[in-house]
Amino acid sequence: MADVRVWHYLGENAQGQMCQGCVDARSSDHATRILAARGIVAVEVSEEKSGQGQHEKHKLSAAMLADFAEAMADLLGSALSVTDALLAFEISERRPRLKAFASRLVHAVRNGRTLNMAMQEDISRPPRILIAMTAAGEESGALAASFSDLAQRLKRGLELRRGLIGQMVYPIALVGLMFLTLVFLAFLVLPNFEQVFEGAAAPPPPETAFVLSAGAFLRNYAVWIPVFVLGVVVLVQRFLLMAPEHWARQFRKVPVVGRNIWLLNVASYARTLGVLLSAGLPLLRAEAVARDTVGDPAMRQQLSGLSDRIRGGVPLSAAFSESRALPEDLVRQVQLGEETGQLDTFLLRAAGRYEREAELALNRSVELLGPVLIVCLGVCVAGVIVSVISGVLSLNDAIY
Repeated sequence: MADVRVWHYLGENAQGQMCQGCVDARSSDHATRILAARGIVAVEVSEEKSGQGQHEKHKLSAAMLADFAEAMADLLGSALSVTDALLAFEISERRPRLKAFASRLVHAVRNGRTLNMAMQEDISRPPRILIAMTAAGEESGALAASFSDLAQRLKRGLELRRGLIGQMVYPIALVGLMFLTLVFLAFLVLPNFEQVFEGAAAPPPPETAFVLSAGAFLRNYAVWIPVFVLGVVVLVQRFLLMAPEHWARQFRKVPVVGRNIWLLNVASYARTLGVLLSAGLPLLRAEAVARDTVGDPAMRQQLSGLSDRIRGGVPLSAAFSESRALPEDLVRQVQLGEETGQLDTFLLRAAGRYEREAELALNRSVELLGPVLIVCLGVCVAGVIVSVISGVLSLNDAIY
C-alpha cells in the first residue's frame, strides 16, 4: 500500500465558496475522494512540499501559458489528438519549464488522466482558468476553441500589462536622472562654493545656506537613500496586508489611478466570466473561477456571496446589483445579455470597453507625468544655480 502523504487542495464547498487546505491521502485520486465525502469539489490537488520552493521552481509565467494555449489551439485545430498535440508541442518547445510541463502532461494523459485532471495534479499548479477552460473544452468536444479563447484572453492581459510598464519606463528614467543630477551637484559643484563661503566674513544668504546644507546631506546619506526608500516600500506593503479589503477601497479614491485600476479588475472579471461561459462552463463554476482572477481584495469580498444568490435562483444581474461591486453600466449589460440569451457576448463587449477606457486614461496620465518631471528637474537645477549666484553676489556686496 502506498504511503500516506500530505496533499494541498483548492476546492469549492457546498455553499459555492472557494476553500483550501491540506488532506492526508495515498494519492491525488484518494485525496479527491476524501474531499468529495466532505462535500468539497476539488479544483486543484497537488502534493504538499516543504516550503514553496518546488512550486516556484516549476511555476509558469503568463507569457508561457499564453504561448502554450495558442500552440495547443493550433495543433488541436489540425485534427491531432491531445497526446499527439502535447508531444508535438514538447518537441518544438525550447523553454525548459514549459517543455517539462508538456512532458508531464503527456505522461499523465498516457496513464489515463484527462488533460484537465493532469493539469490539476501538476506540480506547477497552473491557474484555475486554464484548468476550467480545458475541462469545458473536453466536456463540449471543442478543446481547440477553448484554448483559442484562453490564448486571446491571456495575450490581451499581457498586452495591457506590458503597455503600462512600457509607459512607466520614461518617468522612472527621469526620476533617476533627477537623483543623479542632484548627486552630481552635491559632490562636484557645491563643495567648491562651500570653501568660498567658509573663508568669507559674511554668512551666506538663507537660500544659499539651505542649498549648501542639502548638498552636505546628500554627500553624507546619498548611498542610504535608496535603501531607505526600499525599506519604506516593504513596510507599506506589510501594513497594507493587515487590512487588504479596507486599503483596496481607499486606493480606488486615488485620482485617475485608483478608478482605472479598479476598471481593469472589472474588465478582467467580466472577460474571464464571458470566456468561460462561451466555452460552455455552468454559471456557478464560471463565476467562481472568474472571481479568483480578480486582484482587488475588496471586490473579491463583495462578490463572495454571489454563488449563494445564484444557486437560490436570483438572476446574475440582480446578484451583481445587490453586491454593488461592479459598475451599474455592467449590471445593465448583464441584464440585457440574460434577456437576449447572449450573456457571454455582452460580458466580453463590456470588458473590452472598460479595458480601452482604463488604458487610455492611464496612458494619458503617464504621458503628462514626463513633462511634469522635466519641469521639476529644471526647477531643482535652476534653484541651485540661483542660490549659488545669490551667495556670490552677497559676497561682492560685503566686500565692496
